Amino acid sequence: SGLLDQPVPEVRGPKRVVSVGQFTSIGAFETKYGSWDIGGGLAAMLTTALQESGRFIVVERAQLQGILTEQEMAGNKVSSGTGPELGKVLGVQLMILGAVTEFGTDDEGGGFSLGLGVGGLTDMFGDNDASAGVSRQSMSGTVALDMRVVDTTTGRVLQSFRVAEQIDNSAWDLSIGYDLVNVGTNSFIKTPLGEATRKAINTAVGKIALVANDAAWQGRVVDFDAGEIYINAGSASGIKSGDAFTIERVVKRLTDPETNEVLMVRKQELGIVEVEQVLPKVAIGNFQALGMEQPQRGDFAVMIEN
Repeated sequence: SGLLDQPVPEVRGPKRVVSVGQFTSIGAFETKYGSWDIGGGLAAMLTTALQESGRFIVVERAQLQGILTEQEMAGNKVSSGTGPELGKVLGVQLMILGAVTEFGTDDEGGGFSLGLGVGGLTDMFGDNDASAGVSRQSMSGTVALDMRVVDTTTGRVLQSFRVAEQIDNSAWDLSIGYDLVNVGTNSFIKTPLGEATRKAINTAVGKIALVANDAAWQGRVVDFDAGEIYINAGSASGIKSGDAFTIERVVKRLTDPETNEVLMVRKQELGIVEVEQVLPKVAIGNFQALGMEQPQRGDFAVMIEN
């Protein structure tokens, strides 16, 4: 069974291209749960859930990692200021970043404890035959994530939000047994901690869909030749013949010299294109200029909503 168990709001227009960056987490989580990669594990779950929703085109972190490494080597961490460069390379419109701020249970009333002798992402969410001792005591606690959705065009944070789910003792699946738990995908989800994590991920996907719905779809100009514009998305993204786009160019981006936060983005509208031919990954249409400037590879194509 998948991670999603509740409806996801519809997103108008073509599918937005999104990617999930690394989630940070408090070191105490790793101390408590052995060598589990809590941040990486929840980021992987969110990536899977976004794919399951069918609302997005998801760029896997494996594709993202090489770009992140190059930026880190250049001293250019993923922040509000590096979003545009990252989006330009990968074609990503929305980047989801976050932090795991609560993960697990309180010590009051006995608590819920995992005694782990395993580590790594595959042990936590994969299919490895890992096990943990679990105490049969009353439990309380929370799984909570702070997230922000970044527009890679401008580097601006479109929305920040927090999702939190209480760990529910009644979510425990008695068929698993209390003294031996497989820490694979299915067995983890069936634990109270795993069920709370699933609920938090479900809520996060719904919120991301609402943010995406408010952000106009945009792609990039691949080529401009003899009056025709080629856009880097087609039928696979949901673009149809007759769709119209404004062709825009970022002419000024002001950032804070201390925080690198994007303070202002100024765009120039070059003209309009109406799609006449749609291929799986490319849309083609005739360009109607608004001035003397001609489109260039890398300019933005922003959908005009009806």
